[in-house]
Amino acid sequence: MSFEGNSPPLEPVFNEPWEARAFALVVAMSQAGHFTWGQWVETLAIEIAQAQAIEAAGGKPASYYEQWQSAAEKLMIDKGMTSVDQLRARRFAIAVSGPTHVLKSG
Repeated sequence: MSFEGNSPPLEPVFNEPWEARAFALVVAMSQAGHFTWGQWVETLAIEIAQAQAIEAAGGKPASYYEQWQSAAEKLMIDKGMTSVDQLRARRFAIAVSGPTHVLKSG
């Protein structure tokens, strides 16, 4: 494959807008010092391993950015940034009003 110039052709990295927001949120929280990038990598690796185990057992694993979202939620809970109850309340509110200004419903 040859490219004109120095860059390969640009392709979408995110399938849905919420995926880009989830990515940006994690980067911003790490840069703000809420957790280290190493802590993030470790937490995401656990989510990926769990998804791979589900797939190996014949199940349907979460998508990559669903894994990303789950890892972010777990890290935010572990760091005291939110709670399970707050996340449940947010999901309920989304189910009632729609996901207009949030990462993703579900």
